[in-house]
Amino acid sequence: MPVAKIHVHDGAYEEGELARIGEAIQGALEAVLKVPPEDYFRIYHVLPKGRFVHTAAFLGETYSQRFILLELAFIVGRPKETRLALLQALNAGIVAAVGIAPDDLVILISELPGENISFGQGLAQRAHISAVSD
Repeated sequence: MPVAKIHVHDGAYEEGELARIGEAIQGALEAVLKVPPEDYFRIYHVLPKGRFVHTAAFLGETYSQRFILLELAFIVGRPKETRLALLQALNAGIVAAVGIAPDDLVILISELPGENISFGQGLAQRAHISAVSD
């Protein structure tokens, strides 16, 4: 059930590139988290000048106009090592898919207990998945 929110600058990516970013995200989710291929939710935020403001550099990383902020939310319960592997796989896949610098991808992962998510009908279909992650 991962939800991906992909924030980019207006004009930085063509439609085909945005699609490749989404495919790279899905590939990493399938490979690392073992998410089924039919399990994807993506929101593309293409933001005009002045609506996506960020620092030019942070913690030794430098950012260009091709900067991507990727927010991922999924159900809690995966070990720390798995989440770290996911960060690596996402960066490698997206960098390869659209040719950005590895610095130009910032990833935020949010984990939610299964009882906080409904896939429809007001039911918490994954309420039984509530393990606390490392």
